[in-house]
Amino acid sequence: MELKSRIGYWIEIRGYKKMWVAKQIGVSHVVLSRWINDVSIPSVVNLFKLAVLLDCKVDELYERSD
Repeated sequence: MELKSRIGYWIEIRGYKKMWVAKQIGVSHVVLSRWINDVSIPSVVNLFKLAVLLDCKVDELYERSD
């Protein structure tokens, strides 16, 4: 099982700029980009920060891809 990021989807749906989201979470735009492009995965703490900021559930930030 693999996970596919939906972080970019939620950022777009909410109408936020990626730079703004990165600043709110306390990471660089490069780190956020790595999360969006499935290069790396955020920590549990950062997943919860994203979920609160994007007004979604933590499990909505990723989807399973088999």
